[in-house]
Amino acid sequence: AEFCRVSSSKVKEVEDISGVDMNINPRAITHAEAEKIVKAFKEVKLIAPPTDGLVPIGEKQLEASMKKIFKPDFIAVVSRSPSVYRGGIPFQIEAGISYGGESGKSTSDGKRSEIIRFANRAPLLFDAGACAITTSVQDVDWKRYEIDDFSNSPVTVVVGVVSPWVPYTSAGKQSVTDDEEIVKEIKLAVMECG
Repeated sequence: AEFCRVSSSKVKEVEDISGVDMNINPRAITHAEAEKIVKAFKEVKLIAPPTDGLVPIGEKQLEASMKKIFKPDFIAVVSRSPSVYRGGIPFQIEAGISYGGESGKSTSDGKRSEIIRFANRAPLLFDAGACAITTSVQDVDWKRYEIDDFSNSPVTVVVGVVSPWVPYTSAGKQSVTDDEEIVKEIKLAVMECG
């Protein structure tokens, strides 16, 4: 096995922090040693993983689509730097917020907020309540962004998770599991847009 974008000095840092010999045969590592290594990797500053295998929607395309569909008064779009979850699976978060115009979904009671979810550019249409994207967006303190009642505002939030292995909650591939790293990146992307 080979590390990607991890120099020998970074491996030495992991070795020093974990106390585990990094030259050991991986089959000989105990569960406790593996946990120490994973914890050490989280403490070491590493270069972001390559994005060649990831195919995001792209900021320009996302912004152009949102402008055309929602004709908003305000729009912000961001693509976060790639990150990793579960110790090495690369992923990237894209997010966009549109406010006003035709943003949000129309109901008999007026406009309500809308969260549009994507995984590898494919829309996730079902199981929204069980999805990390939905819960992450709802957990944002919207009052900081001058949206006092997020649920009843003319706002659309679009979030896309891009990864060679999206962590779905089930075989139906309709919602993303709430891995800590993914939830954190979703919140950061949405807050950056806010």
